[in-house]
Amino acid sequence: MSNLLYLPVVRRKFDAATAEQIMQTTLKKLADYDLIAPKEALGDPSELGDFLSSIQNESVAGIIFHNTTFTDAEFIQMVHRYYPTTPILLLAPCEPSIHGWLRLNALTGIISSGNYLVSQHHDFEHIYGNPDEPAVAHKIASFAKAVQIKADLNDLNIGVVGTYPPGFFFSDADAAELKHHFGTTLKHYEIDTAFDQAAALTPDQYQDQLDYAIAHFEGLDADGDETIRFVKFATLMRQYQQRDQLGALASRCWPDFFDKYHSAPGAVWSQLSDQQLPTAMECDIHGALSMYILQQMTQQRDAVFLGDLSSMDLSDNTLTTWHDYGAYSLANPKYGVEASVHPNRKVPVSPQMVLKPGEVTFLRVHYNADGYQLIVTKGTVLDTEAQFNGASGRVQMDQPVATLVDQFVEHGYESHFAVVYGDYVADIVALGKLLKIETVVY
Repeated sequence: MSNLLYLPVVRRKFDAATAEQIMQTTLKKLADYDLIAPKEALGDPSELGDFLSSIQNESVAGIIFHNTTFTDAEFIQMVHRYYPTTPILLLAPCEPSIHGWLRLNALTGIISSGNYLVSQHHDFEHIYGNPDEPAVAHKIASFAKAVQIKADLNDLNIGVVGTYPPGFFFSDADAAELKHHFGTTLKHYEIDTAFDQAAALTPDQYQDQLDYAIAHFEGLDADGDETIRFVKFATLMRQYQQRDQLGALASRCWPDFFDKYHSAPGAVWSQLSDQQLPTAMECDIHGALSMYILQQMTQQRDAVFLGDLSSMDLSDNTLTTWHDYGAYSLANPKYGVEASVHPNRKVPVSPQMVLKPGEVTFLRVHYNADGYQLIVTKGTVLDTEAQFNGASGRVQMDQPVATLVDQFVEHGYESHFAVVYGDYVADIVALGKLLKIETVVY
Protein backbone atom coordinates (compact mmCIF):
# COMPACT_ATOMS: atom_id res chain seq x y z
CA MET A 1 0.00 0.00 0.00
CA SER A 2 1.43 3.37 -1.03
CA ASN A 3 1.00 6.44 1.12
CA LEU A 4 -0.43 9.91 0.66
CA LEU A 5 2.10 12.62 1.51
CA TYR A 6 0.70 15.78 3.10
CA LEU A 7 2.96 18.83 2.90
CA PRO A 8 1.61 21.95 4.66
CA VAL A 9 3.85 24.94 3.97
CA VAL A 10 3.74 28.37 5.59
CA ARG A 11 5.48 31.75 5.62
CA ARG A 12 5.36 32.62 9.32
CA LYS A 13 5.25 36.39 8.74
CA PHE A 14 1.68 35.82 7.63
CA ASP A 15 -0.96 34.65 10.14
CA ALA A 16 0.85 31.49 11.28
CA ALA A 17 -1.68 30.77 14.05
CA THR A 18 -4.60 30.62 11.61
CA ALA A 19 -2.49 28.61 9.19
CA GLU A 20 -1.78 26.12 12.00
CA GLN A 21 -5.51 25.76 12.71
CA ILE A 22 -6.17 25.12 9.03
CA MET A 23 -3.45 22.48 8.94
CA GLN A 24 -4.83 20.69 12.04
CA THR A 25 -8.35 20.69 10.62
CA THR A 26 -7.02 19.27 7.36
CA LEU A 27 -5.12 16.53 9.22
CA LYS A 28 -8.34 15.48 10.93
CA LYS A 29 -10.04 15.26 7.54
CA LEU A 30 -7.17 13.07 6.30
CA ALA A 31 -7.23 10.72 9.28
CA ASP A 32 -8.69 7.82 7.29
CA TYR A 33 -5.84 7.80 4.75
CA ASP A 34 -2.43 6.15 4.94
CA LEU A 35 -0.72 9.46 5.53
CA ILE A 36 2.80 10.76 5.88
CA ALA A 37 2.89 14.27 7.34
CA PRO A 38 5.20 16.56 9.33
CA LYS A 39 4.35 17.44 12.92
CA GLU A 40 3.99 21.11 12.02
CA ALA A 41 3.81 23.26 8.92
CA LEU A 42 7.11 23.67 7.09
CA GLY A 43 8.21 27.31 7.19
CA ASP A 44 11.15 27.52 4.83
CA PRO A 45 12.80 25.40 2.10
CA SER A 46 15.41 23.99 4.49
CA GLU A 47 12.69 22.62 6.81
CA LEU A 48 10.93 21.12 3.81
CA GLY A 49 14.18 19.61 2.54
CA ASP A 50 15.00 18.04 5.91
CA PHE A 51 11.55 16.49 6.12
CA LEU A 52 11.64 15.14 2.57
CA SER A 53 15.08 13.66 3.19
CA SER A 54 13.80 11.86 6.28
CA ILE A 55 11.05 10.00 4.35
CA GLN A 56 12.91 9.01 1.18
CA ASN A 57 12.40 5.29 1.83
CA GLU A 58 8.61 5.64 2.10
CA SER A 59 6.38 4.71 -0.83
CA VAL A 60 4.35 7.74 -1.95
CA ALA A 61 1.43 7.47 -4.38
CA GLY A 62 0.41 11.14 -4.34
CA ILE A 63 1.16 14.46 -2.65
CA ILE A 64 -1.19 17.07 -1.16
CA PHE A 65 0.77 20.32 -1.22
CA HIS A 66 -1.02 22.77 1.05
CA ASN A 67 -0.26 26.46 0.67
CA THR A 68 -1.61 27.45 4.09
CA THR A 69 -0.19 30.91 3.30
CA PHE A 70 1.63 32.38 0.35
CA THR A 71 4.89 30.62 -0.45
CA ASP A 72 7.05 31.28 -3.44
CA ALA A 73 8.03 28.59 -5.93
CA GLU A 74 11.12 27.49 -3.97
CA PHE A 75 8.93 25.14 -1.97
CA ILE A 76 7.18 23.41 -4.86
CA GLN A 77 10.45 23.30 -6.80
CA MET A 78 11.98 21.20 -4.01
CA VAL A 79 8.99 18.87 -3.96
CA HIS A 80 9.31 18.42 -7.72
CA ARG A 81 13.00 17.56 -7.39
CA TYR A 82 12.32 14.88 -4.80
CA TYR A 83 9.23 13.53 -6.57
CA PRO A 84 9.55 14.45 -10.28
CA THR A 85 6.68 12.23 -11.49
CA THR A 86 4.42 11.86 -8.44
CA PRO A 87 0.94 13.40 -8.90
CA ILE A 88 0.29 16.49 -6.77
CA LEU A 89 -2.91 18.06 -5.47
CA LEU A 90 -2.46 21.78 -4.77
CA LEU A 91 -4.62 23.05 -1.92
CA ALA A 92 -5.05 26.53 -0.44
CA PRO A 93 -7.56 27.99 2.05
CA CYS A 94 -9.78 30.98 1.39
CA GLU A 95 -8.57 34.33 2.70
CA PRO A 96 -10.19 34.84 6.18
CA SER A 97 -10.14 38.64 6.32
CA ILE A 98 -11.37 41.56 4.24
CA HIS A 99 -10.63 45.28 4.78
CA GLY A 100 -7.60 44.51 6.93
CA TRP A 101 -4.41 42.54 7.11
CA LEU A 102 -3.86 40.10 4.23
CA ARG A 103 -3.50 37.26 6.68
CA LEU A 104 -2.72 34.31 4.39
CA ASN A 105 -2.45 35.32 0.73
CA ALA A 106 -2.74 31.60 -0.01
CA LEU A 107 -4.44 32.07 -3.38
CA THR A 108 -1.29 33.74 -4.66
CA GLY A 109 0.65 30.80 -3.29
CA ILE A 110 -1.38 28.16 -5.11
CA ILE A 111 -1.13 30.14 -8.36
CA SER A 112 2.65 30.38 -7.92
CA SER A 113 2.88 26.63 -7.28
CA GLY A 114 0.76 25.85 -10.34
CA ASN A 115 2.89 28.14 -12.47
CA TYR A 116 6.04 26.22 -11.56
CA LEU A 117 4.53 22.76 -12.03
CA VAL A 118 3.23 23.65 -15.48
CA SER A 119 6.70 24.86 -16.46
CA GLN A 120 8.05 21.44 -15.47
CA HIS A 121 5.24 19.45 -17.13
CA HIS A 122 4.44 17.95 -13.73
CA ASP A 123 0.94 16.44 -13.37
CA PHE A 124 -1.22 18.14 -10.75
CA GLU A 125 -4.77 18.92 -9.66
CA HIS A 126 -5.86 21.87 -7.56
CA ILE A 127 -8.68 23.20 -5.42
CA TYR A 128 -9.07 26.48 -3.56
CA GLY A 129 -11.12 26.21 -0.40
CA ASN A 130 -11.25 25.33 3.27
CA PRO A 131 -10.81 21.78 4.58
CA ASP A 132 -14.36 21.57 5.98
CA GLU A 133 -15.98 22.39 2.62
CA PRO A 134 -17.65 19.37 0.91
CA ALA A 135 -16.08 20.25 -2.45
CA VAL A 136 -12.60 20.14 -0.90
CA ALA A 137 -13.29 16.82 0.84
CA HIS A 138 -14.63 15.35 -2.42
CA LYS A 139 -11.60 16.56 -4.37
CA ILE A 140 -9.19 15.08 -1.85
CA ALA A 141 -11.07 11.76 -1.85
CA SER A 142 -11.13 11.57 -5.64
CA PHE A 143 -7.44 12.44 -5.88
CA ALA A 144 -6.45 9.94 -3.17
CA LYS A 145 -8.39 7.14 -4.83
CA ALA A 146 -6.98 7.88 -8.29
CA VAL A 147 -3.34 8.04 -7.18
CA GLN A 148 -3.68 4.85 -5.13
CA ILE A 149 -5.22 2.94 -8.04
CA LYS A 150 -2.52 4.29 -10.35
CA ALA A 151 0.06 2.95 -7.91
CA ASP A 152 -1.81 -0.37 -7.68
CA LEU A 153 -1.85 -0.69 -11.46
CA ASN A 154 1.88 -0.13 -11.55
CA ASP A 155 2.28 -3.18 -9.28
CA LEU A 156 -0.45 -5.28 -10.91
CA ASN A 157 0.27 -8.74 -12.30
CA ILE A 158 -2.44 -10.22 -14.53
CA GLY A 159 -2.33 -13.98 -14.91
CA VAL A 160 -3.01 -15.12 -18.48
CA VAL A 161 -3.95 -18.80 -18.72
CA GLY A 162 -3.68 -20.03 -22.29
CA THR A 163 -4.72 -17.88 -25.25
CA TYR A 164 -7.97 -16.38 -26.49
CA PRO A 165 -10.47 -18.62 -28.32
CA PRO A 166 -10.72 -18.48 -32.14
CA GLY A 167 -11.83 -15.07 -33.36
CA PHE A 168 -11.60 -13.25 -30.02
CA PHE A 169 -8.80 -10.99 -31.21
CA PHE A 170 -9.82 -8.14 -28.90
CA SER A 171 -8.95 -10.33 -25.91
CA ASP A 172 -5.23 -10.03 -26.66
CA ALA A 173 -2.96 -7.22 -25.44
CA ASP A 174 0.41 -5.78 -26.37
CA ALA A 175 2.44 -6.47 -23.22
CA ALA A 176 4.82 -3.55 -23.86
CA GLU A 177 1.97 -1.08 -24.41
CA LEU A 178 0.18 -2.34 -21.33
CA LYS A 179 3.32 -1.92 -19.26
CA HIS A 180 3.99 1.55 -20.65
CA HIS A 181 0.50 2.97 -20.03
CA PHE A 182 -0.54 1.16 -16.84
CA GLY A 183 2.67 -0.31 -15.41
CA THR A 184 0.91 -3.70 -15.46
CA THR A 185 2.74 -6.99 -16.06
CA LEU A 186 1.42 -10.18 -17.68
CA LYS A 187 2.23 -13.61 -16.23
CA HIS A 188 1.58 -16.45 -18.69
CA TYR A 189 0.56 -20.04 -17.98
CA GLU A 190 -0.19 -22.98 -20.31
CA ILE A 191 -3.80 -24.14 -20.15
CA ASP A 192 -3.03 -27.84 -20.71
CA THR A 193 -0.42 -27.76 -17.96
CA ALA A 194 -2.96 -26.09 -15.69
CA PHE A 195 -5.47 -28.87 -16.41
CA ASP A 196 -2.89 -31.51 -15.48
CA GLN A 197 -1.84 -29.66 -12.32
CA ALA A 198 -5.44 -29.15 -11.23
CA ALA A 199 -6.32 -32.81 -11.80
CA ALA A 200 -3.43 -33.86 -9.55
CA LEU A 201 -4.63 -31.90 -6.51
CA THR A 202 -5.73 -33.89 -3.45
CA PRO A 203 -8.86 -33.44 -1.30
CA ASP A 204 -6.94 -31.76 1.52
CA GLN A 205 -5.75 -29.15 -0.99
CA TYR A 206 -9.14 -28.34 -2.55
CA GLN A 207 -11.45 -28.84 0.45
CA ASP A 208 -11.65 -25.11 1.26
CA GLN A 209 -12.79 -24.31 -2.26
CA LEU A 210 -15.33 -27.14 -2.15
CA ASP A 211 -16.72 -25.84 1.14
CA TYR A 212 -16.95 -22.33 -0.35
CA ALA A 213 -18.86 -23.68 -3.36
CA ILE A 214 -21.28 -25.66 -1.18
CA ALA A 215 -21.96 -22.53 0.89
CA HIS A 216 -22.81 -20.39 -2.14
CA PHE A 217 -24.51 -22.70 -4.65
CA GLU A 218 -28.04 -24.02 -4.29
CA GLY A 219 -28.47 -27.60 -5.43
CA LEU A 220 -24.77 -28.33 -5.92
CA ASP A 221 -23.81 -31.99 -6.34
CA ALA A 222 -20.84 -31.83 -3.98
CA ASP A 223 -19.62 -35.28 -5.01
CA GLY A 224 -20.09 -34.80 -8.74
CA ASP A 225 -17.06 -35.27 -10.96
CA GLU A 226 -17.57 -31.86 -12.61
CA THR A 227 -17.86 -30.19 -9.21
CA ILE A 228 -14.57 -31.68 -8.03
CA ARG A 229 -12.91 -30.62 -11.28
CA PHE A 230 -14.22 -27.07 -10.88
CA VAL A 231 -12.98 -26.65 -7.30
CA LYS A 232 -9.63 -28.20 -8.20
CA PHE A 233 -9.11 -25.64 -10.95
CA ALA A 234 -10.21 -22.80 -8.66
CA THR A 235 -7.71 -24.05 -6.07
CA LEU A 236 -4.90 -24.06 -8.62
CA MET A 237 -5.70 -20.50 -9.71
CA ARG A 238 -5.56 -19.37 -6.08
CA GLN A 239 -2.19 -21.07 -5.80
CA TYR A 240 -0.99 -19.19 -8.88
CA GLN A 241 -2.38 -15.99 -7.37
CA GLN A 242 -0.49 -16.44 -4.11
CA ARG A 243 2.75 -17.61 -5.68
CA ASP A 244 2.96 -14.96 -8.39
CA GLN A 245 1.07 -12.14 -6.62
CA LEU A 246 -1.71 -11.94 -9.21
CA GLY A 247 -4.30 -9.20 -8.91
CA ALA A 248 -6.49 -10.33 -11.81
CA LEU A 249 -6.86 -13.26 -14.18
CA ALA A 250 -7.69 -13.75 -17.85
CA SER A 251 -8.21 -17.33 -18.89
CA ARG A 252 -9.09 -19.41 -21.89
CA CYS A 253 -12.41 -21.14 -21.38
CA TRP A 254 -14.09 -22.74 -24.39
CA PRO A 255 -13.62 -25.09 -26.08
CA ASP A 256 -10.84 -26.49 -23.89
CA PHE A 257 -12.71 -26.67 -20.60
CA PHE A 258 -15.46 -28.75 -22.14
CA ASP A 259 -13.39 -30.85 -24.55
CA LYS A 260 -10.26 -31.43 -22.46
CA TYR A 261 -11.12 -30.83 -18.81
CA HIS A 262 -14.72 -32.10 -18.97
CA SER A 263 -16.17 -29.37 -16.79
CA ALA A 264 -17.80 -25.98 -17.33
CA PRO A 265 -15.61 -22.96 -16.51
CA GLY A 266 -18.45 -20.71 -15.28
CA ALA A 267 -18.37 -21.91 -11.68
CA VAL A 268 -14.58 -21.43 -11.55
CA TRP A 269 -14.72 -17.82 -12.71
CA SER A 270 -17.74 -17.12 -10.47
CA GLN A 271 -15.94 -18.37 -7.39
CA LEU A 272 -12.64 -16.61 -8.11
CA SER A 273 -14.40 -13.31 -8.84
CA ASP A 274 -16.36 -13.66 -5.61
CA GLN A 275 -13.07 -14.18 -3.76
CA GLN A 276 -11.74 -10.82 -5.04
CA LEU A 277 -9.69 -12.25 -7.89
CA PRO A 278 -11.42 -10.56 -10.86
CA THR A 279 -11.42 -13.10 -13.65
CA ALA A 280 -12.12 -12.50 -17.34
CA MET A 281 -13.39 -15.22 -19.62
CA GLU A 282 -12.14 -15.81 -23.15
CA CYS A 283 -8.68 -14.68 -22.05
CA ASP A 284 -9.78 -11.04 -22.23
CA ILE A 285 -6.78 -9.23 -20.77
CA HIS A 286 -8.24 -5.73 -20.96
CA GLY A 287 -11.49 -7.12 -19.57
CA ALA A 288 -9.57 -8.37 -16.53
CA LEU A 289 -7.92 -4.96 -16.24
CA SER A 290 -11.33 -3.24 -16.41
CA MET A 291 -12.62 -5.49 -13.62
CA TYR A 292 -9.57 -4.82 -11.47
CA ILE A 293 -9.87 -1.04 -11.82
CA LEU A 294 -13.53 -1.11 -10.79
CA GLN A 295 -12.86 -3.45 -7.87
CA GLN A 296 -10.16 -1.11 -6.59
CA MET A 297 -12.57 1.82 -6.85
CA THR A 298 -14.85 0.30 -4.21
CA GLN A 299 -14.19 0.69 -0.51
CA GLN A 300 -14.45 -3.03 0.30
CA ARG A 301 -12.99 -4.36 -2.97
CA ASP A 302 -16.44 -5.50 -4.10
CA ALA A 303 -16.84 -8.17 -6.74
CA VAL A 304 -17.23 -7.02 -10.35
CA PHE A 305 -19.21 -8.53 -13.23
CA LEU A 306 -17.86 -8.88 -16.78
CA GLY A 307 -20.50 -9.50 -19.40
CA ASP A 308 -21.48 -9.29 -23.01
CA LEU A 309 -23.90 -6.56 -24.00
CA SER A 310 -26.36 -9.13 -25.25
CA SER A 311 -29.67 -7.43 -26.02
CA MET A 312 -31.53 -4.15 -25.81
CA ASP A 313 -35.16 -3.21 -25.33
CA LEU A 314 -36.34 0.21 -26.48
CA SER A 315 -39.60 -0.06 -24.54
CA ASP A 316 -37.86 0.52 -21.20
CA ASN A 317 -34.43 1.72 -22.41
CA THR A 318 -32.60 -1.35 -21.13
CA LEU A 319 -29.50 -3.29 -22.06
CA THR A 320 -29.03 -6.82 -20.85
CA THR A 321 -25.52 -7.82 -19.80
CA TRP A 322 -24.94 -11.58 -19.76
CA HIS A 323 -22.40 -14.30 -19.43
CA ASP A 324 -22.08 -17.84 -18.14
CA TYR A 325 -20.64 -16.75 -14.80
CA GLY A 326 -20.89 -14.08 -12.13
CA ALA A 327 -19.67 -13.57 -8.57
CA TYR A 328 -22.12 -15.03 -6.06
CA SER A 329 -22.33 -11.78 -4.09
CA LEU A 330 -23.77 -10.01 -7.14
CA ALA A 331 -26.84 -12.25 -7.31
CA ASN A 332 -30.31 -11.00 -6.49
CA PRO A 333 -31.04 -12.61 -3.09
CA LYS A 334 -34.63 -13.25 -4.21
CA TYR A 335 -33.39 -15.96 -6.54
CA GLY A 336 -29.95 -16.91 -5.23
CA VAL A 337 -27.37 -18.86 -7.23
CA GLU A 338 -28.47 -22.22 -8.59
CA ALA A 339 -25.96 -24.86 -9.65
CA SER A 340 -26.87 -25.52 -13.27
CA VAL A 341 -25.34 -26.54 -16.58
CA HIS A 342 -23.69 -24.39 -19.22
CA PRO A 343 -26.41 -22.84 -21.41
CA ASN A 344 -24.95 -24.19 -24.67
CA ARG A 345 -22.81 -27.19 -23.76
CA LYS A 346 -25.15 -28.48 -21.03
CA VAL A 347 -22.16 -29.40 -18.85
CA PRO A 348 -21.99 -28.71 -15.09
CA VAL A 349 -21.18 -26.58 -13.15
CA SER A 350 -22.50 -23.22 -14.29
CA PRO A 351 -24.42 -20.66 -12.23
CA GLN A 352 -28.01 -19.70 -12.88
CA MET A 353 -28.47 -16.21 -11.40
CA VAL A 354 -29.70 -12.70 -12.02
CA LEU A 355 -27.87 -9.55 -10.94
CA LYS A 356 -29.22 -7.74 -7.89
CA PRO A 357 -30.93 -4.35 -8.42
CA GLY A 358 -28.99 -1.12 -8.00
CA GLU A 359 -27.03 1.68 -9.67
CA VAL A 360 -24.04 0.46 -11.68
CA THR A 361 -21.09 1.83 -13.61
CA PHE A 362 -19.84 0.21 -16.82
CA LEU A 363 -16.15 0.36 -17.78
CA ARG A 364 -14.16 -0.90 -20.73
CA VAL A 365 -10.42 -0.42 -21.10
CA HIS A 366 -10.53 -0.03 -24.88
CA TYR A 367 -7.54 -0.40 -27.17
CA ASN A 368 -7.27 0.35 -30.87
CA ALA A 369 -4.69 1.57 -33.38
CA ASP A 370 -4.75 5.02 -31.79
CA GLY A 371 -4.01 3.73 -28.30
CA TYR A 372 -6.00 3.39 -25.09
CA GLN A 373 -9.31 4.87 -23.98
CA LEU A 374 -11.50 4.34 -20.92
CA ILE A 375 -15.12 3.92 -22.01
CA VAL A 376 -17.65 4.64 -19.26
CA THR A 377 -21.41 4.72 -18.92
CA LYS A 378 -23.97 4.22 -16.18
CA GLY A 379 -27.35 2.66 -15.48
CA THR A 380 -29.54 0.88 -12.95
CA VAL A 381 -30.03 -2.89 -12.74
CA LEU A 382 -33.75 -3.60 -12.50
CA ASP A 383 -35.33 -6.06 -10.08
CA THR A 384 -36.33 -8.66 -12.66
CA GLU A 385 -36.11 -12.37 -13.22
CA ALA A 386 -33.18 -13.74 -15.22
CA GLN A 387 -33.28 -12.71 -18.87
CA PHE A 388 -31.40 -15.79 -20.08
CA ASN A 389 -29.87 -18.99 -18.76
CA GLY A 390 -26.59 -18.14 -17.05
CA ALA A 391 -25.87 -14.85 -15.28
CA SER A 392 -27.71 -11.80 -16.55
CA GLY A 393 -28.82 -8.33 -15.56
CA ARG A 394 -31.39 -6.06 -17.18
CA VAL A 395 -29.97 -2.54 -16.91
CA GLN A 396 -31.95 0.63 -17.50
CA MET A 397 -29.39 2.97 -18.99
CA ASP A 398 -28.94 6.67 -18.31
CA GLN A 399 -28.44 7.27 -22.05
CA PRO A 400 -30.79 6.24 -24.89
CA VAL A 401 -29.89 2.61 -25.57
CA ALA A 402 -30.29 2.74 -29.35
CA THR A 403 -27.86 5.66 -29.60
CA LEU A 404 -25.53 4.03 -27.11
CA VAL A 405 -25.36 0.76 -29.04
CA ASP A 406 -24.89 2.60 -32.34
CA GLN A 407 -21.96 4.53 -30.91
CA PHE A 408 -20.40 1.43 -29.37
CA VAL A 409 -20.51 -0.37 -32.70
CA GLU A 410 -19.38 2.63 -34.77
CA HIS A 411 -16.38 3.25 -32.49
CA GLY A 412 -15.38 -0.40 -32.48
CA TYR A 413 -15.64 -1.02 -28.75
CA GLU A 414 -15.33 -4.53 -27.39
CA SER A 415 -18.43 -6.55 -26.44
CA HIS A 416 -17.23 -7.22 -22.88
CA PHE A 417 -17.86 -4.48 -20.32
CA ALA A 418 -17.07 -4.64 -16.60
CA VAL A 419 -19.90 -3.66 -14.25
CA VAL A 420 -19.64 -2.51 -10.62
CA TYR A 421 -22.33 -1.33 -8.21
CA GLY A 422 -22.18 2.40 -7.48
CA ASP A 423 -21.40 5.61 -9.36
CA TYR A 424 -17.67 5.78 -10.14
CA VAL A 425 -17.74 7.92 -13.27
CA ALA A 426 -15.93 10.90 -11.70
CA ASP A 427 -13.34 8.60 -10.14
CA ILE A 428 -12.63 6.95 -13.50
CA VAL A 429 -12.26 10.36 -15.15
CA ALA A 430 -9.75 11.36 -12.45
CA LEU A 431 -7.80 8.13 -12.97
CA GLY A 432 -7.78 8.58 -16.75
CA LYS A 433 -6.30 12.04 -16.32
CA LEU A 434 -3.49 10.70 -14.14
CA LEU A 435 -2.80 7.89 -16.61
CA LYS A 436 -2.94 10.35 -19.53
CA ILE A 437 -5.60 8.18 -21.13
CA GLU A 438 -8.71 9.72 -22.67
CA THR A 439 -11.93 8.91 -20.83
CA VAL A 440 -15.08 8.82 -22.95
CA VAL A 441 -18.23 9.15 -20.86
CA TYR A 442 -21.63 8.23 -22.29
